[in-house]
Order: sequence, then structure tokens, then C-alpha cells
Amino acid sequence: MSILNILCVHRMGDPYIRREAVRAVEYMIPECRSDLNCIVHDADIPLPDYLKDIEYDLIVLGSTFLGARHDPYKLNGALSSFEFIKHSAACKVALPQDDYDCSQLLDDWMMEWGVHWIYSVCPEYWDLLYPRSNSLDRVRLGYTGYISEEWIDTWANPKDAISRGTDVCYRASNLPANFGSVGQLKGEIASRFINAASPISRIKMDISINPKDMIPGQAWHSFLENSKFCITTPSGSSLQDPKGDIRRCVDSFLARNPNAAFQQIADSCFFEQDNKLIFTALSPRNIEAALSETVQLATPGSYSGLMLPMAHFIPLAEDCSNIVEVLEMMRDDALIATIRKQCKESMLSEPRLRRDNIVNEIIGLAEDFISTRRRGVAVNQTDVSRTFDRYRAESKKIESIYWGKKRILQKLTPVAVKTGVRRLRNKIVALKRN
Repeated sequence: MSILNILCVHRMGDPYIRREAVRAVEYMIPECRSDLNCIVHDADIPLPDYLKDIEYDLIVLGSTFLGARHDPYKLNGALSSFEFIKHSAACKVALPQDDYDCSQLLDDWMMEWGVHWIYSVCPEYWDLLYPRSNSLDRVRLGYTGYISEEWIDTWANPKDAISRGTDVCYRASNLPANFGSVGQLKGEIASRFINAASPISRIKMDISINPKDMIPGQAWHSFLENSKFCITTPSGSSLQDPKGDIRRCVDSFLARNPNAAFQQIADSCFFEQDNKLIFTALSPRNIEAALSETVQLATPGSYSGLMLPMAHFIPLAEDCSNIVEVLEMMRDDALIATIRKQCKESMLSEPRLRRDNIVNEIIGLAEDFISTRRRGVAVNQTDVSRTFDRYRAESKKIESIYWGKKRILQKLTPVAVKTGVRRLRNKIVALKRN
């Protein structure tokens, strides 16, 4: 088999604030298989026309790119700008997240583009989420994150408990109401834990759901390793929103009622639908905490069958009503040592969590798929490699300029709105035009 030509597409946003776990998945093929001819493209930036004529062997649609389905404008843009993928003879693989959100739109999109393999994190609901794709046996088991060899090396000997500066850490975002009560828990658990623990304990906490306190890149791993414990909740949703109708209703309701409570939104947009279906899976945070040997204070959930209470985490009630018991267990050195060891072993013992394994599986699927296509077809690999080299050289400068302008716009826009100064408005318009 000759060298494979691969295109991976993502939309991770500003490189300054990308999450390491997400980046590690979007870049996993070139990082795991340097022997392949692979480029990774940021879909926020137009793909050069000269790349659309390449005869790719494999095209990988990342989870951040597939997130375009949540916004009709972005979805139409993706369908138009990357229409060549629909007509490509390459093996096509999709790595979606949050399958339950706009699931029908995603299934239809994958069918329209002839995607051959979809790696889904919700195996118990494939028939519901992907009725068309799953009927053709195109869905395979995936995870929200994968363990790289770099992570294993980094955390071969993580900090011992005495050297860690924080007792309990937590970072999360307030998820919109269309993720149901499971999504709401991510934001609510922070204040619940603080309110429950503060009056009866002097543990050092670094807990926040303020977007300004989010920690991107490798800094997140250092932050996690510097804490003895971290709070975790199941990753997922308690609602299925096949076409995005619930999402649009929530947005519209909040536009009219910006201070509405979750129950008010639920009564208006998804009355009596919450918790009828539970879509949860192991999260990248569960994996990272396990490898860094940061003991998890986890609320109830399945965690993809890889984490069990008392064996792999300290169970924390959703309302933190068992805080006394939790604090007691946190002081049990023997229990903590056992949980640290067992949770790490559980993650490392699952072959499908290894990034190398999942990449090699995808490459194997692509090689099997294209083995007949290449019979009698001459691919000028020298020309393809030169084209890829040209793109790599050009894209670094283009991405730097693009995201530099974006950052300036983000700083100038609030000032322009607040002051109404015409000069600032003209500057913003000029930046947008360029």
C-alpha cells in the first residue's frame, strides 16, 4: 500500500483558548502517524481551491467541524464550502460529539456526504441517533477523548498528594438549557459543593464556572495535577433534540426572558421531556484526572462502564447532601491511594481509549476501502506532497493573521458599542473587510 493522502477538518476556534483534549483528537492522525501525508485544516478559514482537486484517500471530519449543524448559517456554509467532500471518492470518517444535539441533522448530513464510518460515544442509542447510518452498519464505538503516549509519559510519575497546592479543583461552563438537567448540573455543582463544604471544612478549593477562569492547553493539565481532588459530573444531556427545535426555542425564550430559571425554560420549551432519555459518556476530564492521579469526586453516572463508585471515584450526591461522608473519605489515605491506582489502571486497560489504536483502526479502514479504488489509477505522489507542503507553508501565516484580527475585533467591539466613537467603528469595519 502506497502512502495515504489525508485531510482532517476542524473548527476549534482561537488557538489561544483551545482545550488540549480536543486538540489531541483533532490532530491525532498526523501526531500518531508521521509516515502519512496528512494536513489538518481550520474550517474557519477558506480552504484553498488547489486542495479541493486532490485525490484524497481519507477525509476525517472532526467533532468541532461537525458542530456546524447547531447553527443553520454555519451548516449552510460548511455544506457549500466543503461540498467537494460529498463528491470525493475518499474513505470518509466522522468523529462527532454530543450526538443527541441535532442528531437527525447530523445523520442526514453524513448520509448526504456518503460518510463511511461514524464514531459515536452513545452506543446504546445508535438506532435512535443514527437510524439511516446505523441501518447500513456505519456506526462504530468512539470516545470523547483518547489517551496519547505523551499523556502517559507526562503522568508516568505525577505529583504526590503532599506536593499538590489545591485540595479540590473544578472548571466548567454553564451549558444552555437544551442539554436538560444533566447539562445544568455541570454549572450548579460548583456552588453546591462550595456551599456544602465551606461551613464544615477548611479545604483549599479552586472552583469556578466563570468563562474568564477557563484554562486552555497544557496549562489545564498542570492545574489538574496540582490538585488532590477534582469534581466531575457525567458528560452529556438528558434531552434529545433531533432537529435543533429545542435549542431554537430556548434561545428565543431567553431573548425575551433573559433571567428565566431553568424550570421556566423547561416548561416552555420541553415540557415533561427532560430525563426521559439520558445520554452520557466518559469525558476527557475523567481520563485526564485518572492519568494525573487526581481523585474524582463524581456524581452518579455510567461513565461508559469504566468508572465505578468507591473503586474509581468518591461518589458525590448531586445536591452534595453526603458532603460529610465525602470529606471523611478524602481523609482516608489508604482509600485514596487505592482509588488513584485503580482508576488509572481502568483507563489504561481499555484498548479503544488509546489514541494510537483508534488512529490505526481508522487508517486500516481507509486502506481496506481504497485498495480496489487504486487499481490502475496512477497518483502523482510528488505533486500531492508539493501541494501539501505549499499549504502548510501558507496556512501558518494565514491562520496567524486571521486569528490576530479576530482578537483585535473582540477587544475593540465592546469599546465601540460602549463609546459609540465613529473612528472605532470604521476601524472594525476595515478589519472585517480584510
